[in-house]
Amino acid sequence: MGLFRSIYYFFSRYANPAERRVGRFFARVREGHGPHVLEKSLVRLLQQDIAVINLWTEHRYKGYAYLTKRERKKLYENLAAIQQDFLLFANKQTIDVGAIFDHIKRKGVDTAMLRTRQEQLVYIATIMQYLSPRRGRYVYRSSSSFGRLLRDPTKEILEGDCNQIVTLYIALFAAKYDVSDLRLTLYPGHVALHFHGVDIETTNGTFTRYDKPDQVTAPVHEIVSVNLLDTTDTNFTKSAVNPEIFLQAARLAYVVSSHRQLVKKNLEIAYRNTVSYFMKSTHYKKALEYARQSKDQELVAVSSYNGALHYMEQHDFRQARDLASYSLKKSELLRAIDHREAAWLYKAKRYQEAIKLFERLGDRQWVMNCYRALYAQEQRALSGVKTVADIKAHASVIRTMERYAKLSGDSQLIQHAQSLVKHL
Repeated sequence: MGLFRSIYYFFSRYANPAERRVGRFFARVREGHGPHVLEKSLVRLLQQDIAVINLWTEHRYKGYAYLTKRERKKLYENLAAIQQDFLLFANKQTIDVGAIFDHIKRKGVDTAMLRTRQEQLVYIATIMQYLSPRRGRYVYRSSSSFGRLLRDPTKEILEGDCNQIVTLYIALFAAKYDVSDLRLTLYPGHVALHFHGVDIETTNGTFTRYDKPDQVTAPVHEIVSVNLLDTTDTNFTKSAVNPEIFLQAARLAYVVSSHRQLVKKNLEIAYRNTVSYFMKSTHYKKALEYARQSKDQELVAVSSYNGALHYMEQHDFRQARDLASYSLKKSELLRAIDHREAAWLYKAKRYQEAIKLFERLGDRQWVMNCYRALYAQEQRALSGVKTVADIKAHASVIRTMERYAKLSGDSQLIQHAQSLVKHL
């Protein structure tokens, strides 16, 4: 089994089973899911794999080219080293819990709930001491990649922004306690931890009580949404992410956020970019598929109209009609497609098929032209006819010519056909 697993992950895009769990979870997400449908699964995933979630999203959805599978494996090893180093540190600490409660109380926080969770509070305080910038283990860096934070703590300083350091706090907390005990304090441009009334400013390792404009308290699983929408570290971005891939991230951010109006705009932009991407690459069927999923009627109209025109130019009339059926100009487009296909069929000498379309269009002149062409086709069978006996031998051809001549309405053809019929 071990050998099979090694072979599987050698060829897989995933570095390990944890990444596979995360990747498959993301792939199942659709914005039609309610905020609470995925919450339990996501919290369970956070409990096991929060660091993996953040690293995988940077690799998969932010286009960080440096995050190869080999590099991610190394970063997971560094995470294990951080966890081990923290345990060694924690075992040597003695925390004055009374002093912590006094300090928090002076911030104006009601400590009643905190006193029922004294053990977890002490553990958080230990994490704060371990990652305090004053200790030199961690330094704040804005708009950072999570990879900067996952370094070997015995050799390098950990670097990260507020999102990244909050994520590491949660990862360390999850090793011993239920992450559902934690919440997030969010205000524009910043995220901090929240634990039963008190805020933890993870970038400097202090307890505080925030009161900022537009501040909200959110469930811990929304750290996923926060990280997905975080500013890209341009030092690590080498190429643009396929908009289809980024759309998956925008969907997840939308689903897990309890403040959907905040992330709805990002989802709308992601849909527009994805539809535009597929239209530019002339994959109009895919573009329409995403336009319809977006429920944006403007996107549906543009992708269906342009797609119908494209497939019509390619003489793929079935696909053209399929896309035209979603257009606001459906009748106009379908008529144009009929005209184009009828002309194409006529040029290809598929006159019977062309006649059906010209009749549907009510174009009597071109119906007659098709019958003239059919008359000429039949007439070629008489190229070697010289005697009355030869004419009689081709009676069925001559009768067909007579019928086509009458349908064409061409008096000259009718007269010619009748001159042959009289010999039958």
